Amino acid sequence: MVKQIKILLQQFPKKHLLAILVGAITLTSLSFLSNTKLQERETSTELSSSLRMEELIELDKTERPRIKRIISTTAKRNDSLYSILRKLEVEDQNILKIINSKNSKLLTKIQVGNKFEIGLSDKNIIIDLKYIRDFKSGVKATLQGDSYTIYPYELPIEKVNVYKSVIIDDSMYVSGLKANIPESVIMDLVYINGWDIDFTHDIRPGDSYSLIYEELLVEGEKRVDGDILIAEFITQGKKYTSIRYDLNKNKSEYFSLNGDNVKKAFLRSPVKFSYISSRYNLRRKHPILHTIRSHNGVDYAANRGSPVRATGEGTIFFAGVKNGCGNEIKIKHSEDYSTRYCHLEKFSSRIKKGRKIKQGQTIGYVGSSGLATGPHLHYEFHVNGKHTDPLRVEFPNAKPINSRDKKEYTDHANEMLSSLRNYQSLTNTLAAK
Repeated sequence: MVKQIKILLQQFPKKHLLAILVGAITLTSLSFLSNTKLQERETSTELSSSLRMEELIELDKTERPRIKRIISTTAKRNDSLYSILRKLEVEDQNILKIINSKNSKLLTKIQVGNKFEIGLSDKNIIIDLKYIRDFKSGVKATLQGDSYTIYPYELPIEKVNVYKSVIIDDSMYVSGLKANIPESVIMDLVYINGWDIDFTHDIRPGDSYSLIYEELLVEGEKRVDGDILIAEFITQGKKYTSIRYDLNKNKSEYFSLNGDNVKKAFLRSPVKFSYISSRYNLRRKHPILHTIRSHNGVDYAANRGSPVRATGEGTIFFAGVKNGCGNEIKIKHSEDYSTRYCHLEKFSSRIKKGRKIKQGQTIGYVGSSGLATGPHLHYEFHVNGKHTDPLRVEFPNAKPINSRDKKEYTDHANEMLSSLRNYQSLTNTLAAK
């Protein structure tokens, strides 16, 4: 093949061979130069693209500076968004930028006591602002370019069931605190069982209670204690079981296992965590007058200033000073029932004749006005105008579970009771090991 090419080349004139050689070199050079320029163009494009990206990054840094510090503050009376931000020495121009941003009206209704969390740059520019309405919701404002994006937020809530079991060795309240039950849950338990149990009179060492209640978690952190789902209270051999049931979207009540409403028309005691210093006695000797006089009620000894609550819903038909009773309140609950509260230190605000009162509402405070040897509440319960022993009277019940909901409630009650029994069995097993 090489020999044939050599013979072929010998047949061409020398000047033609020179032209062919020059042409080949030229084509090769052009091809090389073209590739080089293409590579340079691609390199230039890459550099240009890289520079533009760096410029965009730098621009983004300019539009949204870094947060250097976060300040928390609480809204006070007469505060506005403007006054709060001015106290933090934010410039008017920055405040106006938030006010003029879309949806800024969400930040105009500020409630006293609610909190703000504000992220500021090193130049005191607001980067992020959070108005916290409650533990799960509020309004956020975030710097985006030359304005703020403002929107409401609501965090998802996770509910976790918590089981507690307590054997009372001193008081129901103190024993519950020792078992790490939150105070709010203990008070809910007192309220739920307050129609059947007088916690100042009925409780004995060795009584016990078990309950399952909810904890509400936001982003994995406990934020608040929720409702009691089921509670079982055993006192003096009697067992009281209360189960929470949703009657509708906005209303829940507690019922016994067979569907009776645990709520009664009257609370068993008008003063929480006091003790009975004198019982209903028609032949009691008066401690001051030293004569035999009927004691037509029950005396609850408590610290001066302890809240006194209305044991039932009704209307005040007397509030004033009356003979040995001192500061006195009378409440008419129906044609059949009325109650009387004596020796009060003072009345609660807005208490006056004719005012409607809710069950459990504070109406006054324990004192020693009138003929009293010390601070206590004298409490009377009248049926058809006659004195009745408040510790023995049978109170009328609230409405039981509706017949159309009976099957659904029974299934729910059995499920909750089974859950409580499982917790109790597991606790007993662990305690035995």
